[in-house]
Amino acid sequence: MTTDFGSAEPFVGLVKAQILGRHPGASIVDLTHDLAAFETEAAAFWIERSFRYFPSGSVHVVVVDPGVGTDRRILAVLLDGHLLLAPDNGVLGPIAAMPGALVHAFRDGHLSGLALPEPSATFHGRDLFGPLAGELAAGRVRLQDLGRSCDDWVRATWAGPVVETNRIRGRVIIVDRFGNCFSNIDGKLLKDSEMKSVHFGVHELPLARTYGDHPAGTGIALVNAFGVLEAACVAGRADDRLTLVLGAPVEVRLHGPEPGWT
Repeated sequence: MTTDFGSAEPFVGLVKAQILGRHPGASIVDLTHDLAAFETEAAAFWIERSFRYFPSGSVHVVVVDPGVGTDRRILAVLLDGHLLLAPDNGVLGPIAAMPGALVHAFRDGHLSGLALPEPSATFHGRDLFGPLAGELAAGRVRLQDLGRSCDDWVRATWAGPVVETNRIRGRVIIVDRFGNCFSNIDGKLLKDSEMKSVHFGVHELPLARTYGDHPAGTGIALVNAFGVLEAACVAGRADDRLTLVLGAPVEVRLHGPEPGWT
């Protein structure tokens, strides 16, 4: 389960209750429930980089749903033995675009055979996603039973990095509990031989292999365990040390003719 529900209210527990009501033997793993509210980009980032660590046959439920109660569809994606379930709002866009992904989109009416009560207009996690996940995990519902296959699912609604001749421009998309600032620049875009400098906000940072390669308090840049360029502060918080917030600009300058940096 991946949600923005937090832990202060019983929202997560109620979704789990619905899963277990349909599949008492289910093993439920919390990926995270502490995403910032409505942050579909962060949800997409974490599920894309996490789902393959689970065993084949897993059902992944992602409920970050600012459009709950509207006419937005439900999306189910089957890829490499994993079944992923989420609102059709871009959260599963990167996974649905992967080679081999089978994508089905459907609405509440397609679930009439599940004997669900009338869903509320504000808590589809409990009323739709939980019961449906339980039925899928129990094997009583198959992907082909849900709606139709489609290719008009919602793509990512956020901007990716911009790759130019002499630079790659991106932004901070996640600040984790350690204050590390994840960018949207994939490490696969970076080659040491081509990199001239790395900038997060107004700071030029040395590129490091890992945190312990520099003294405490040093601001550094590195490609992190999730494959993206990150700003960190050794034994400290990069967001505080470097005054970085979500959306802060990130730029990798490459060797070549100077284009006139600003």
